[in-house]
Amino acid sequence: MSTSLITHQPRAASPATQGSLPRRYPLWVQALSMAAFTLAFVGWLNETWLFWFDNPIWLNRYTEYAIIFAFGVWRIVSEENPYTRKRLIVLVGAVTGLWWLVPWLVPMFEPYIGYQWGQPVFPALHVPGTITFFVILAAVFLFGRRVICGWNCPCVGIRETVGFAFRDRTVRGKWAWALRHMKWFFFIFYAGVIVVTLYPPNAWTVSFVGLFYLLVAITYFGTFFAAPLIGNRAYCRYLCPYGSTFGLLNHAGFYGIRMDKEKCVDCQRCEQVCDMGIPVWRQGKESGRVTGIEDCMGCARCVVSCPSEALEIRDVRNWFKPQLKQTASHLLGKPLPASAPRELPAPLPAAARVAGWEEGATAFDPELARAQAARCLDCGVPGCRNACPLANRIPDWLQAVAKGDRAGAAAILAETTPLPEVCGALCPQHRLCEGGCTRALSLSPPFEGGVGGGMGLKNGAVTIGALEKWVGAAGLDLPLPAPATPLGKSVAVIGAGPAGLACADRLIRAGAAVTVFDRNRVAGGLLATGVPAFKLDKTQLARRIARLESLGVRFEQGVEVDAERFASLLDNHDAVFLGTGAQRSRPVSLPGRELDRVGDALAFLALVNAGAAPRLDGERVLVLGGGDSAMDCARAARRLGAQVTAATRGAFRASPKELEAAREEGVTLLENHAPQALTGDGSVSGARLESGGKPVELAVDRVILALGQVPAPPPWLVAHGVKLDEAGRIVVDARGRTGHARLYAGGDNTRGPDLVVTAMAAGRLAAEGMLEAFSLGGRIKEQSRRLLPAMPMRAKAA
Repeated sequence: MSTSLITHQPRAASPATQGSLPRRYPLWVQALSMAAFTLAFVGWLNETWLFWFDNPIWLNRYTEYAIIFAFGVWRIVSEENPYTRKRLIVLVGAVTGLWWLVPWLVPMFEPYIGYQWGQPVFPALHVPGTITFFVILAAVFLFGRRVICGWNCPCVGIRETVGFAFRDRTVRGKWAWALRHMKWFFFIFYAGVIVVTLYPPNAWTVSFVGLFYLLVAITYFGTFFAAPLIGNRAYCRYLCPYGSTFGLLNHAGFYGIRMDKEKCVDCQRCEQVCDMGIPVWRQGKESGRVTGIEDCMGCARCVVSCPSEALEIRDVRNWFKPQLKQTASHLLGKPLPASAPRELPAPLPAAARVAGWEEGATAFDPELARAQAARCLDCGVPGCRNACPLANRIPDWLQAVAKGDRAGAAAILAETTPLPEVCGALCPQHRLCEGGCTRALSLSPPFEGGVGGGMGLKNGAVTIGALEKWVGAAGLDLPLPAPATPLGKSVAVIGAGPAGLACADRLIRAGAAVTVFDRNRVAGGLLATGVPAFKLDKTQLARRIARLESLGVRFEQGVEVDAERFASLLDNHDAVFLGTGAQRSRPVSLPGRELDRVGDALAFLALVNAGAAPRLDGERVLVLGGGDSAMDCARAARRLGAQVTAATRGAFRASPKELEAAREEGVTLLENHAPQALTGDGSVSGARLESGGKPVELAVDRVILALGQVPAPPPWLVAHGVKLDEAGRIVVDARGRTGHARLYAGGDNTRGPDLVVTAMAAGRLAAEGMLEAFSLGGRIKEQSRRLLPAMPMRAKAA
């Protein structure tokens, strides 16, 4: 996953659905918008310079307003937000009437310049010294820049209607925000125009005013054609002299946007909906208000998009009505919908779970799944996605589920994760996606009821894990994607665990030929041999591997890769990936470790998964360890009939849902119990622990050591340029490459024992590194890397 913060990613959408958050529209829509921009420009150019066809309505200065009207109707019909729709009706109506129809039907003469004008009526708005000018300034002072920029400006009109297709191109960030001060140059120029037009015209003042209007025309129309690169509001944001004037009045007047910090849930939607790039959330959290208010055009998207009503608009009316709250519900004219609580599929009773090996919850009801997915706030900065090592597009597939499109959600998931049902079942969501969810009360579930700030929005994280598992299962029935164009490259993957499978999945979809080698008879690594069936449906794992085979991945199971075979793989493939994991139990120095009936977690779980574990009816089993593997062993032993105690030196590190399930199933959990020794005559019969400085004696019949695993790379790897750290982990670069140019590694053998999802992320990362190396640019870069060190240094001249 990238280390940079992921913000809201605009989704592909039909032009018939336009909302507050920017979206990506088809190329034909963008082309149509650019054609409309071009027609508006040519119309102005025709009346000013070209004089074609005697300036018809379809090719003169009024053409722009006709375009605004046509696209405006489209925007009004397609707009999903009621308040924005109302604003568009006023904007399009005002521009069409005051800027087009009245000047066209009732021609007047420009007071200063002396020709028929196309400005607003009674008389020209942009002509200094008129009554209208000062009335408008007074209205902006009282109610904000929205009086013009939000409701009655052709510049905004064409950018809000025609330019909607480019809202997703708005440039954000530190430098983009700093550059907004360019508009003060145009403001000073405009102020000069105000001054010189107070006097009779002469050659100098006419040139000065003409240069001003020429500069306005160039920037006004020029930003039309730059919209695909810099967004639809660049002119308003950086260049508009009139908007900068109104912006000063925003600061001086009664208008403002305030934030109730206690209500804010930090979703940051407010920043992503702002086409002016104002850092609304950051400024609100710092100051309780939007301090860059000179750039606010009063569209109110930030306010109506706030799910907790933390933002409100203020103007002169608040002086007379202090209780007035122009929040989202006020502007929309109705209360915001109530927030549903977090709800999971009902778990099976503990007694039923212990009696069998099936998964411990009922199936997700489709209606419940839709309701839970609809709880997603679609945050401006999705904490869930930023917390996911795979950077899964969680808000996108949740939206698909909320619409009832389970297959579509599965297709989105398949773009970033090869084993979504595995992630849904095994990931510690409480400290990854669900821990990053805006709705989470805290980073530690269970998420129970309660109403925090933000109108009760923090009432439990979205059930991402359970929904991902449910959606992933549907992905097993999706049609296979069309074969990719062959790259002409082959890759050997050593290890069929999560890292190896993820690497193979990414490579085969890119067109590489992939062969996976594994010493076990069944693919899946520890997913197959180390995770009990009550946590992971093995039939789904088998189906997922079968899909990889159908895509073209070759699996060679039961193959031990030794030094000779490894050298052959390097010789016969363009790259090799090491996904060997950490499958050796951590060595422990514990007296009594050598006694009979003392074993390690990996061996025990392998027997469980093979169906070869003996019954443990009535036995007293002690599991030493505090992680998820310890809980797997403890819960498996309960299903084999044992009385189980799990003890750990400190606090349990297992996920809360695993600890809760273990308690319900009858496992005794002992925190802060440090093992001192195992005792017995030949076979273990007791364990001596220490808790709080006091000895604790336990009678036991069997001990399972679940104290973690360590990587055990073969020693001959070093001969191939592979470096190991002091813990025996393979050293790789940022793209998963080892010291050997064609040898990559990832997963537990590079990180130490970690999560399934981090192993998958490492496998995908290495695959991306290989694909980059296979490309022309990668080959040139590699060749340069080889040649440059060998080039002799030229001596400096004396």
